[in-house]
Amino acid sequence: MRHYIAVILFLYAFSSFSQQSGRVLDTVFLKAEKLEDKSVGQPILKISKGLLPNYRPQLTEVLQFETPIHFKENGFGMVSSASFRGTTAQQTAVVWNGININSPFLGQTDFNLINTQNSSEVLVRPGGGSTQFGTGAIGGVVYLNNNLKINQDNTHQIFTSYGSFNTKNLSTNHSISGKRTNLQIDLSYLDSDNDYKYQNSDQGNENGKFYNLNASVNGIYKANARNTFKIYSNWFSGERHLSIIETTQTRNKYTDEQLRLLGEYQHKSGIGQSTVKLALLNEKYRFYPELDSREGSNNGNAWTYIAKYNYQIQLKKILLNVGGTYNLATATGTNYNNVKQNTGSANLFLKHKLRNNFTYQATLRGELSEDYKSPVLFSLGTRWKPSPKYTLNTSISRNYRVPTFNDLYWPGAENPDLKAESSLQYELSNEFTFDNLKFTLTGYYNDIKDLIRWLPYSGNLWRPVNTNSVRIYGLESNVHYGIRFNNHHFKIIALYSYTVSKNKETNYQLTYVPYHKGILGISHKIGAFSTNINTIYTGEVFTHTDNNTNTALDDYVLTNLSLSYAFGKKANWILGAGIKNLFNSDYQTTAFRPMPGINYHINLNLNL
Repeated sequence: MRHYIAVILFLYAFSSFSQQSGRVLDTVFLKAEKLEDKSVGQPILKISKGLLPNYRPQLTEVLQFETPIHFKENGFGMVSSASFRGTTAQQTAVVWNGININSPFLGQTDFNLINTQNSSEVLVRPGGGSTQFGTGAIGGVVYLNNNLKINQDNTHQIFTSYGSFNTKNLSTNHSISGKRTNLQIDLSYLDSDNDYKYQNSDQGNENGKFYNLNASVNGIYKANARNTFKIYSNWFSGERHLSIIETTQTRNKYTDEQLRLLGEYQHKSGIGQSTVKLALLNEKYRFYPELDSREGSNNGNAWTYIAKYNYQIQLKKILLNVGGTYNLATATGTNYNNVKQNTGSANLFLKHKLRNNFTYQATLRGELSEDYKSPVLFSLGTRWKPSPKYTLNTSISRNYRVPTFNDLYWPGAENPDLKAESSLQYELSNEFTFDNLKFTLTGYYNDIKDLIRWLPYSGNLWRPVNTNSVRIYGLESNVHYGIRFNNHHFKIIALYSYTVSKNKETNYQLTYVPYHKGILGISHKIGAFSTNINTIYTGEVFTHTDNNTNTALDDYVLTNLSLSYAFGKKANWILGAGIKNLFNSDYQTTAFRPMPGINYHINLNLNL
C-alpha cells in the first residue's frame, strides 16, 4: 500500500504544477537564516543542492564525503550517529531553518533519517555554536536550509533511481513563484531490501530492509517592503527492520515518525527588524519485538513548542541583535509519564566592522531551566584580512549540552541531579586565496567538563552521571581548486583532519573517534558529460574505552564513482550511473556491523 500512496502523491504534485508557464524575471533569494552573517571567526562548509544528487539521499553519506565529520552506522541504512571534532553523538546540533531539531529523547540526530532531497543546501560550521543554537552545539552545527525565491521562473524536477539490493528512490521538487510569493512542494520516497552479502563470509545482512517517505511544503508571502510571512513544514515516516548479527536472533523492527512546523513573521521599520518564530516539533517511535506484531512494546511521543523573538538593528558598521526563546518539551510513552522540560533563554549579539579589513562579533546567552543548571555562554570571533589573499579568523566560545529525557526520566535510572555539560574552546583559522585556489588551515582546542555518560551502578542497571573531562585538539585543512583546459572543467576538493580526543583521567582516545580522516573529490565536465570520483580515508578507531588494539576497527578507503549525461533540447534530461565502494573495501564503522561491498545504481533526472 505504501508504494501506491507514494506514487499517487508524486503524480498529484507533478500534475498540479507542471502546467505553470515559465517566465524570465529577476530572482530574489530570501534565505531562511543567513548563517554566514553571524559566523565571524568560523569558516563554513557549503554543500549546494547541485552536489546532493551525487550521493544517497540520506544525510550521512553527503557529510561523510564532504566534511571532516565521522559517522558510526549500525549497518547500511540503520542508526547513524556523528562524531564532529572528536565529540560524542549528542554534541553535534542539527538545525532546520534556524530551529534545533535534535531528539529530546536521546539528544542527537539519526542522520539516516534526514533526507537531503527536500533541502536547498546544507551548511556545516565546525566548532561551538551554543550561543546561537542552544544545546548540543559543541562539536559543530549541521544546518539544513530551504531557500525561498520570489519573482523567478517556476521549476519542476523529478528524480528516480534504482540500485543494488533492490534500492528504489523517487523524488519530486516543485517551486511555484509569483511577484510576492513562492510555494515549494517536495516529496521523496526511499525503499531498500538492504540484503547485501558480507565480504569474505557466507553470511549477509539479514532483516535489514527499510523504507521511508518524506514530504515538505514551504512558502513565503512578501506583503510589502516591510512585512514578510514564511512557513516551513516537514513530515517524515519510516520503518526499519533491525539487522541481526546471529541468525538465531529474533527479527524485529522499529518505526519513526516526525513532524516539523515553523511559522515566521518579519517586520522591517527603518534600521530595525523584528522577527517572530513559532515552531511545533513532534517525534514518535515504536519498537516491535516481532515483525508480525501489530502492537509495539516500547514507544515514545514527544512534542516540542518553541517561540523565538529577535530584534535587530543595522547601523552603518554595527549589527545589534537582542532576542529570547521559550521552549517547552513534553513526552509520553512506555518510559515517559507525561514528563516536561521548560527552558527560557535570552541572548545578545553584536557584530562590528571596526575597519575595512577587520570585523568582530560577540554573543552572550543565559538560560533558565527547572531541571538543570546551565552555564552562562559567550562567544567572540574576529576576522582580519590584511591582504586580498589572506584572512585570519579567531574564535573563543563557551558551549553546553543539557541532559535529555532519557538522562532525566528513564525509569529506574533517572538522575535529576545531572548538570549540563560545558566546554570552553579556542580556534584559529588561516585562509589563503589565489585565483582558482582556496586553502584553509584551522587549529582548535576544546576542554569539556561534566561529560554525561551511562555507567553501571547496580547489577545490570546503568545510570547517567556527570563524569569525565575530555581534552580535544586537532587540525583541519581543506583545498578547493578549479581549472579549465579548453572544454574540460575540473574541480578538486581535498580535506584532511587530525583529531585527538582524550579522557583526561585515563589519557585514552574516546571510542569511535579516528585520529585521521582524509577526503579527495575530483569532478570533470566536458560538454554534456560529467564525472565525479570521491574518496575518503578513515583511520583506525577504538571500540573499547581502554583503547584495546585487539578490538579496534581497521582503517579503510572508500571510493565512489558517478557518471552522467545531459540530453534534450535544453539538456533538461540527465541520465546517470554510479558505483559505490568501487574497490570493494571490507569495512565496518561499528563493531560487528559490516558495510556493503561494491554496489551499483542508475538514475534519471528531469528538470522542467
